[in-house]
Amino acid sequence: MEVEGEKMTKAGNLAVALLLGLAFSANYVMAGETSKATEESKTATALSMNTSCEAKCIEPHAACAESAKVIDTLQELANAVNKHDLTAIAEYLDDSVTTFDEGSKKLVVGKEAVLADLKTKLERFSLNGENPLLSYTIVHPYAQVSGNTAVVTFTALREFGGNNPHKEKCNATDVFVKVDNKWKKLHYRGRWKKLS
Repeated sequence: MEVEGEKMTKAGNLAVALLLGLAFSANYVMAGETSKATEESKTATALSMNTSCEAKCIEPHAACAESAKVIDTLQELANAVNKHDLTAIAEYLDDSVTTFDEGSKKLVVGKEAVLADLKTKLERFSLNGENPLLSYTIVHPYAQVSGNTAVVTFTALREFGGNNPHKEKCNATDVFVKVDNKWKKLHYRGRWKKLS
């Protein structure tokens, strides 16, 4: 019965987080525009990267100290992805993690399935892949924490090389849950669109 209760709690956390994400999306955009307009804090935090991809986070907006920890987790996760370090990536994923694949219109459920899906994508984006990823930038991440659940909204930009060089943009929402005093990704949703 505890397992069923735990599933219901995670489902409740996800529902609350998605509602928070919708509610705070407008604040996130306004905070990004205000910061841009005033030019107050134009700082970029460069992340460690593998030689194939530059990654950075520009103008993070944390609603509180705990929100800053969630944004740090997002940056650390991006760093692990850039290094193609599936073991490190797994440390940042909740066992019940889900992602929605906009291309196939399918929900990917569970840590192992999400890691397998990510591994396939990383192979395509490697230096030897068909579309090597040259840079990945997280723009204006805004994190809102409610209890042990957090929602992060952000814009992501990525640039590819290879035979078909192009840039893509994504408005994304990540949901994190705090487990054993560590923030772990519970859900990701974003839609990538080609810019050039």
